[in-house]
Amino acid sequence: MNTEAFERLWRTHDNDLNATATAYLLEDMMTTLKQRRARQNRFFLFMTAILGTITFVAGYDMIKNDSLDPAREWAPLLMLAAPWIALLLMRRRFNRHLNAFPHTEGSLPDSLRVMADENRAARTQALILLVIMVIFPVITGFALWQLMLVGKMEWVHVQQAALLFGGALGASALWQVIRYVRILKPEGLRLKALLQDYQN
Repeated sequence: MNTEAFERLWRTHDNDLNATATAYLLEDMMTTLKQRRARQNRFFLFMTAILGTITFVAGYDMIKNDSLDPAREWAPLLMLAAPWIALLLMRRRFNRHLNAFPHTEGSLPDSLRVMADENRAARTQALILLVIMVIFPVITGFALWQLMLVGKMEWVHVQQAALLFGGALGASALWQVIRYVRILKPEGLRLKALLQDYQN
């Protein structure tokens, strides 16, 4: 509990406990929402920079050295495209949330609606990531197989890359499942119940 904020609101509302509690709850919800939106924007900027760098380096090598035959090595191109598709879908869902609720300030039911929609957006983004993580090993497998067939990778390197990618994707997928089941879904149910109780 932020005692300084509570004391400030207590004095602002002339020591009225109900008004102070409502104002404190609203301020806490607005602060949480602003922090989540800022964190989401930083995530999108970071991922765009990472994917942009990888795409630029790979594209530069392909063009300069003519190092890729699209007819025989199309899977590596899908490996580059899949994360971009996931990121764009996630950004689109986040923008829908921002367009529907551009402001964080409002009454208690308005704040609950904003938080509930933000939770739905986060759950959708988690599901998008999970779908990509399910598809990506298949694409990676094709890419490694094609690279081996054209003589760019040895079998031992294919095994090492498969273990590396598989381990990273498995850990990421496990975290997304835990986050969805233990954090996002319960929070969404609580917000839905609170909003229904308030409306009734």
